[in-house]
Order: sequence, then structure tokens, then C-alpha cells
Amino acid sequence: MPGGPFLNIKAPKELLARLDDYRFAMRKPSRAEAARELLDRALMTFFEASHVEPVLPGEPDYGLVRGRRRDPVEALPIREIEFRLARLKKVRTR
Repeated sequence: MPGGPFLNIKAPKELLARLDDYRFAMRKPSRAEAARELLDRALMTFFEASHVEPVLPGEPDYGLVRGRRRDPVEALPIREIEFRLARLKKVRTR
């Protein structure tokens, strides 16, 4: 992960306390460095444990998987994302 000197994070106090414990135990100079290292380790573990399961024709999820592969992969403009989030929040509050 690209490193930087700052970490702005909103998290429960218990989680930040655990992060500080890890930071002091591993002798990291900052919370940001400790969080980056923990995140790197967690992501590596997740992807090592995740296995791709092939979906064959006739299985219930086959149509969903085939449709997902055809979705566009280009990035969405931030204004479009904000518009979609606002629309979802409006629907949820009804």
C-alpha cells in the first residue's frame, strides 16, 4: 500500500485502543503505519483464503455471474456516485 504520514479514521475507541496495543507491541512509530500493516496482512489473508468457485450452466447463480462479467468496469464519476447514494438514502427513509 502506498504510505503516507497521516491517518484520518473514525472508529470505535475499543478498536483504536487495540490498534495502539498493536502499534506499541510491534514498535511502529504511528497509528497510520500500524493500520497499514494490519490492513495489508488482513487483505493478504483474505485473498489467500478466498477460492474461485466455477459456476456451471444450470446452477441458480449462473445468470447472475454471466451478467456481472458484462458490467462496465470503468470508473464512475464522483458526481454520479453521490447522486446514486442520495437516491438510495431517499428510498431507505421512505
